[in-house]
Amino acid sequence: MSSRSLAVLVTAALALGACTPADDDEVPHDGPVTATTGAAPDRTSDAGPVYARYVALGDSFAALGPTAAPTSGPARCMRSTRNYASLLAERPEVGELVDVTCGGAETPDLTAPQNPGTPAQFDALTGDTDLVTLSIGGNDIGFGTMVGCIVQTPRVEIGAPCRDQLEIAVTGELDGLGERLDRVYSGIRERSPDARIVTTAYLPLVPDHGTCEFVSGMSPGDVTWIRHVTERINMIVADAAERAGADVVMPTDADERHACAPATHRYTDFTGAQTGSHPMHPTAAGHLAMAEAVGAVL
Repeated sequence: MSSRSLAVLVTAALALGACTPADDDEVPHDGPVTATTGAAPDRTSDAGPVYARYVALGDSFAALGPTAAPTSGPARCMRSTRNYASLLAERPEVGELVDVTCGGAETPDLTAPQNPGTPAQFDALTGDTDLVTLSIGGNDIGFGTMVGCIVQTPRVEIGAPCRDQLEIAVTGELDGLGERLDRVYSGIRERSPDARIVTTAYLPLVPDHGTCEFVSGMSPGDVTWIRHVTERINMIVADAAERAGADVVMPTDADERHACAPATHRYTDFTGAQTGSHPMHPTAAGHLAMAEAVGAVL
């Protein structure tokens, strides 16, 4: 694949707005996808706590699953039926799933419609919701714009052209993200006061150290910058979750399962060509690992 073709592919994937209704299920739905693993068991079950109504909130790292899996909900959301929320809902301790995750979501899209026909995600929260998962913040800081710039900008040995172009804006958004996340948690608590909240951190794309063929085409200074931003956003996400009394999870081996790892071991992928995943997003293995990480704290 040429670098120009790859840049177009990645830009389209990061925009998450070019998908048509043909990309959706044969019978598209305007509302959230709802799945039930059976009648909700008694919460006093000997098997442990049971969550009768589970609402999944979030952005593309929560919504997008394997490209071969059907999607549901508004077509633009690209909401997979095999994302980590759907996999978590297969566990016996989880009852009904209401999945309102949507690719491209930012924190304002939790309280207001993201697109025509896409209700505010918080509309799914009810007083009897007892489990919520959340993945949000990456689009608020322009992470997709960062990645698109780094992939498309010709490599330079010295300097960091994308950092020089975008750092002021990204840093400003990072500085304000904690306060926005605090409001998100307050909104969840207001609508679903008894809900257990589990926040999922962002799986890394690039390794902490070293490189691979794909990364070698990027400017080293920009690679260092994207590592720093990924680390900082996950710290902000974790700190906000702690302030809200929420759990924050990440698969324990995520640092070794970046997009430079062998295809069979990747939790994220740059192009998705070898893993059947969306470019710059979690793989099927990544969603399964995240579902297991959430399940481990329930």
